[in-house]
Amino acid sequence: MTADATTPVCEAINIWTQFGNTVIHKNLSMQVNSGEVLALVGGSGSGKTTLLRHIVGLTQPTRGEIRLFGENLQTLDRDGQKRVRNRFGMLFQQGALFSALSVFENIAFPLRELRQFDEATIHLLVMHKLALVELEPQHADLLPAQLSGGMIKRVGLARALSLEPELLVLDEPTAGLDPDRSENFVRLIKDLRIQLGLTVVFVTHDLDTLTSLADRVAVLADQHIVASCTIDELGSMTHPFVCNFFNGVKERLERFNKPNELIKHGK
Repeated sequence: MTADATTPVCEAINIWTQFGNTVIHKNLSMQVNSGEVLALVGGSGSGKTTLLRHIVGLTQPTRGEIRLFGENLQTLDRDGQKRVRNRFGMLFQQGALFSALSVFENIAFPLRELRQFDEATIHLLVMHKLALVELEPQHADLLPAQLSGGMIKRVGLARALSLEPELLVLDEPTAGLDPDRSENFVRLIKDLRIQLGLTVVFVTHDLDTLTSLADRVAVLADQHIVASCTIDELGSMTHPFVCNFFNGVKERLERFNKPNELIKHGK
């Protein structure tokens, strides 16, 4: 089943998240449309990763509703939840690979959990995913401890793509990578987005990743989404965090002489 282009791939509706007396999200709403790349940005501790965890069902908000492909994961039965979960993949910030399993076994894990493929088919699918993320067949036998940071990201990405998802969720995809590896990883995601027709949601602090990858930016501040627009359109916003953030993006673009209408809007 593929996503209906008229139905948001993901919706957060009036989300309230509270831990004890600490309120993380308050009446937060956000929408991700089919085929777009949405960047979620905000200050440290603003609740970006918590929101991602709500989206993929690892945690639940105190109040409000998360809808994926038009369905509320929490109201579905077990089979319905499994069906929806098979439509998205997540790359965690540190890769979250199983340390005792080889690269091959890490990528094969979701395929085996599905219980629909024999071992010969699983082998073909794993090797195909390795090729997609530009790793060599010999890397399949390595353990996570033998991988560089960039390779861990690629293996995590291959695992996230193992079930052919429509939605890809990325938590700080370039964190910990040097500039060259970061640039190469962003290029890989852009290529895969086009090749596989993915919708992408990602959290980042890296302005180069943001400006290279995002179609639209959702800014999380004051416990809710204060702006949801293109990077260029951020220049017309008056919220203090948005203004400071926009100025940082503008300075980065000017520093590297990247032509963009954004600079005009920021004057």
